[in-house]
Amino acid sequence: MSGYFATSLVQFCQSSGLEMNVHFFLEEKPIRQEQKLNTLSKYVQKYPQGWKKRLELANLLYQMGDWQQAVVEYHQVIERQAQLMGVRLQLGKLLQLMKREKEAIEVYEKALSCYENEATQHHIKGLIAVCRGESDKAIIAFNLATHLEPEKVVHRLALIQVYQQIENHLGVISAVEPILAINPDDVVALIYSQDANLAVGDMSAATELLSELIALFPNDFRVLQRQIEQRLQMRLVSGEEGKLTKKMITSLLLQTPHGAEAHNSLGYYHIFRGDWRQGVEVLAGLKHKIR
Repeated sequence: MSGYFATSLVQFCQSSGLEMNVHFFLEEKPIRQEQKLNTLSKYVQKYPQGWKKRLELANLLYQMGDWQQAVVEYHQVIERQAQLMGVRLQLGKLLQLMKREKEAIEVYEKALSCYENEATQHHIKGLIAVCRGESDKAIIAFNLATHLEPEKVVHRLALIQVYQQIENHLGVISAVEPILAINPDDVVALIYSQDANLAVGDMSAATELLSELIALFPNDFRVLQRQIEQRLQMRLVSGEEGKLTKKMITSLLLQTPHGAEAHNSLGYYHIFRGDWRQGVEVLAGLKHKIR
């Protein structure tokens, strides 16, 4: 696989009006992105009062990793179209990712006052609690939202994320089950479940879930990453199996060229082969990038 993959946001719109975001990797060539960026930038300069193209620009900046400028553009969109609550929530989530929790809370609180749906209000209160590091309050809020709208996966996913952050793996497994009951092929839920079962030591369930993921989503970078981790644990780094492991790592590097997991896997691949110097160099380079 030789494509370029960039992080992106997908909005899930509910009947209540709540729009939440899930991150995934989108294949797009850098040259095409640059061309689109130039076109959108020129357009918003020519028509500064418009908001639709500016929102496209903000989303593209996010995808390209220019989060600082994306925040600026999202604020500009909100100034022009204050009723776009989905954009407010998108901005809040981005600020969370940037560890600018105080600003995210301000955005969420403004959005909170605009929603009448009770489940939506609980969900946003949960997001605010997450920003404040109040995991217990967040769990209560997301559970209330789930109780009111049990069919809305977005509430359960938010709950799962909190459980994962506090390393409550049994909580993750419990929260995942209703999602898989609705959609057994939900890749995000399956990944959460596989990770949680691995964490609690249920190797049989974890292995079965990974096999299911491989069968359903063989090209998903998250699935590929977990395959590589398993192969490295099994020390499949020599001979034909080693070649396959290296091929997988190369594919992961192509999909996520800036991903720490891919470089980490490459480093340990070399170490497990006995190439300590090369492995340490890769890991040292990764440590430098993170700093």
